[in-house]
Amino acid sequence: MTKATELLRELLNIPSPSGEERQIGLFLAKRLKRNFLVKLQKVGNRPNIFAVNGKPKIVLAAHLDTVPGKLELKEDKKYIYGRGACDTKASIASMVIAAEMAVSLGLNNFGLLFDVSEETDFKGVKRAVKSIKPEFVIVGEPTKLKVVTGQKGLLGFKIIARGKTAHGSTPEKGCNAIELLLKDIEELKAIRMKKGTTINIGEIMGGKSANVVPDYAEATVEIRTMPEDRNLFAKIREEINDVRLLYDFKPKRLDAGNLPERFRKGITVPYFTEMYFWKNAIVIGPGNPAYAHSENERVSIMEVEKAVGVYLKLLKNYLNIGQQRSIL
Repeated sequence: MTKATELLRELLNIPSPSGEERQIGLFLAKRLKRNFLVKLQKVGNRPNIFAVNGKPKIVLAAHLDTVPGKLELKEDKKYIYGRGACDTKASIASMVIAAEMAVSLGLNNFGLLFDVSEETDFKGVKRAVKSIKPEFVIVGEPTKLKVVTGQKGLLGFKIIARGKTAHGSTPEKGCNAIELLLKDIEELKAIRMKKGTTINIGEIMGGKSANVVPDYAEATVEIRTMPEDRNLFAKIREEINDVRLLYDFKPKRLDAGNLPERFRKGITVPYFTEMYFWKNAIVIGPGNPAYAHSENERVSIMEVEKAVGVYLKLLKNYLNIGQQRSIL
């Protein structure tokens, strides 16, 4: 059993769905105080954990929260299973061990940030960026240890349809809001979008009873946008009568000129990460994103152990540059 997998097991034994990160945060704060100055950033009744050694030029960052739903903690020869195993408690465990090793090697001027609410409203990272200003951030997410330098944008909105109620036996006297909503959804899908942009109709609500014509219906939609799909929401508003913006995070792509040669072919991913909120950041971590949020969430034990070395190397390469202002 390595230190990283041992810590991962401890983290998996502490449930931390969004909104309930306090216990895991305090657990990590207690451990990190052995080697770091630890600051707690209050976010509601939960803390972001910011641990520093010197004046951080580079920060290892990951989120504390998971999606809802408990899973049994178990393992076999290849994998550790549990809620948050790859998203992102494996990254947290590997980062902590790498950071402790970095301290033992005499490295300084780096930090660790573990924030809350990534799976919901990003309140944690939004709070963090107001006061934490590193030169570079390594975001931990499951990437199979591939370097991610770009991600799609995230556009969320509601479509609202209003009709007129009537008895279900005389639908002609009413106006069915659900039928109006379905027409709006077809209008949405007919809008021309760039290749790679994807639509998900995530929620639909409407109606009270099968014998009543519904006078209200709504759908919550999320679109993963390509950089070329500029002003997409404006196009949607032209086609759909009542649409209300929830969030609009633009696509992010790190300038390749800020990266060493070996990272300039970093991949762009369809999912959204907290790299969006940082000026200079890459994403890398153990785990296969296909298992995130799933009922079979798992992470490779070998990748967890390898990630420790990857994060340590990133810290060493960056901090040993001195006055050379190259990234990593």
